[in-house]
Amino acid sequence: MTAGSSERGAVVVLSWHGSEDTLRCVKSLRPEALGSDILVIDNGSFDGVLEEIERRWPRVHTLQTGVNLGFAGGMNRGIAWAIGRGARTITVLNNDTVASPDAIAALELAALGGAVVSPAIFRLDDPSVLWFGGATVDPRDLIPGHAPADALSPPLDGRRRTPVLAGCCVTAARTVWERVGMFDERYFLNFEDSDWSRRVADAGHPLEVLTEVRILHRVSASFTGAARLLSTYYFVRNALLYNRSAGGSAASRVRLLRTRALHTIAAERRAGRPSEASHEALMVASAVVSYVTRRFGPAPRWLRARAEAWRPREVPTAAGVGPSRQG
Repeated sequence: MTAGSSERGAVVVLSWHGSEDTLRCVKSLRPEALGSDILVIDNGSFDGVLEEIERRWPRVHTLQTGVNLGFAGGMNRGIAWAIGRGARTITVLNNDTVASPDAIAALELAALGGAVVSPAIFRLDDPSVLWFGGATVDPRDLIPGHAPADALSPPLDGRRRTPVLAGCCVTAARTVWERVGMFDERYFLNFEDSDWSRRVADAGHPLEVLTEVRILHRVSASFTGAARLLSTYYFVRNALLYNRSAGGSAASRVRLLRTRALHTIAAERRAGRPSEASHEALMVASAVVSYVTRRFGPAPRWLRARAEAWRPREVPTAAGVGPSRQG
């Protein structure tokens, strides 16, 4: 271990235009009581959240990326920081979560045993509703999804195996991050956690939900308007990339488009929303072009401008198209 390194754990919180959420998250961690370092990263929003954190909690570390690097890129900067400090465990944590020091300590202890772990994640607006307790994978297109609560297998000694974890809260030993690598920044936003989970499993590390450890999550509150449109773009492009990376066939990718994207456009038209349908169609078509031409990372600037200029009627994100968080 290098000089100046730490045998403490590290918790990485990524913020992007979410200062209120971020401050609530850090407060819930109780930095004065947590036995791990906390790093809060502002992903180029410059909304004053880092300055406020430094004022309230001088022991919390901060980092400004200067530009939006997406969830994958922003978190990777924090993971690299933690690896450089020699942190024994690294937890990536959404800024719109509420997590106690006891929850983090339990996750870190389990991760030191070799597993990669997540807590049971409940909705902040209704803590009785489970948001993530394990995942399923559709064998027809290899796309993972949250398993319904009534379909989850019983835990064994408070642990439930799962094929992928949700990036909302994941803890792994530093040695796992070093061996497997960090998030694939081609994804920018969405599916980077599924891709990393698959690589972890391929490396022989079990993926587990600690069912007796729970945190709360304010689910997808930011995915309205322009963000909702761009979530369609990222979902479609990244689902195609993930399918290919996981060994899916060309036929399964065609099915993916037909069942998870084109039907959404048709549903908008049937609901009498032609404007929404046309904009969703643009996002889907652009996503396919980006996938075919291998244009990954952030969405093209012109497409982001187009999404920002649109003023839709606010409607719920179509099932299966919106990601769970924004980086």
